[in-house]
Amino acid sequence: MFMVMVAPMCGVDSPTRRVAVEITHEKGSFSGQLSVSLNGSMSKAKVEWNATIRNTSPRKIFRVTFCVKAFDAADQQIKPGGNECVLTLWGSNWEAAVPLNFKGKQNIRISDDKTPVQVAKYTIAATEVFDHSPNLRHLDVRCLLVWSSALRVFADKKFRPTVMDKDSFTATYAYDGGRIDGYSDAKQVLKAFTNANMAFMGPTWESFRIDAASLYLREERLGTCTAEIRMSFAGFGKPFMGSLGWYAVESNFSFEKALLDQLEAQSKHAASADMDKAISQLPTEAPKPVESAAKPQLTITSEPTGAEIEIDDEFIGNAPTTVTVKEGSVVVKVKKSGFQPWERTLKLNPGDKRTLNAELVK
Repeated sequence: MFMVMVAPMCGVDSPTRRVAVEITHEKGSFSGQLSVSLNGSMSKAKVEWNATIRNTSPRKIFRVTFCVKAFDAADQQIKPGGNECVLTLWGSNWEAAVPLNFKGKQNIRISDDKTPVQVAKYTIAATEVFDHSPNLRHLDVRCLLVWSSALRVFADKKFRPTVMDKDSFTATYAYDGGRIDGYSDAKQVLKAFTNANMAFMGPTWESFRIDAASLYLREERLGTCTAEIRMSFAGFGKPFMGSLGWYAVESNFSFEKALLDQLEAQSKHAASADMDKAISQLPTEAPKPVESAAKPQLTITSEPTGAEIEIDDEFIGNAPTTVTVKEGSVVVKVKKSGFQPWERTLKLNPGDKRTLNAELVK
């Protein structure tokens, strides 16, 4: 990774400085120029930037993150809120030889100290480069094990399945974590996205929500699984010349990547925990496409909501949810801490659409 520095300079305020960008990363290269200034006091500083950077890689870059750092005359790093970067820029779906422009300004709080900011140098580096889509992962694990691991991973992150099709390894989820306010880690992700890639007139998010998530697994080659996670977001804010409200926000893949990291770790752990047993229970061929319209569907709700659902002793998710199941006899169990288990056995025919409501008793 190549880092670019400007010569030290003195003064209370930092005039706009031009930084030549010549970055070589193992997965891509970038060239251009960044103009940046950081003025004000440590408790109330303003950073302004204008950059034109070209993707000099021979191929498309799906995502890249640039980190701009600032240092004082004593070579001590200036960290707003403890963060390494005073400015984070990122681009996605960046075609080869195409330039991107990054322009904007924002107020930042470095510390409670009211002394003036004194910047002596800036550095810029590419901290993360994806030459493939970061919401896609190739795993050396069978899709059946990845599917089982995903049920728990999504449930732990407060995602509730709404539709599940085990035959095609496809699932959609609703998020039960609610609206996220304040400066949580998740909020910072969207905050960085807005500030880095929109001009100063772009919206400032007060909060955001996750609208939906989808999981797609494909076993194109026996013994490996391609996992893809897609998520959609909405931010609550007021854009320039607009009204306060909810607006669709493009994913920057940070959430998808975090879920895939956990899914990969859980899947590999499941495969190694009892390899002989896992292999003996897996099919020897990749799943064949099945017409979803012909398969029975179960919609399962619970009173109270949020109970865990098991079908034929396999954890499915939390109620309410709709799941595609096999034909014939199935055993549905609904459990919630503090309540007696609820169980039903039913026979399903092709095309059936049934609804079960589990009224749990303490």
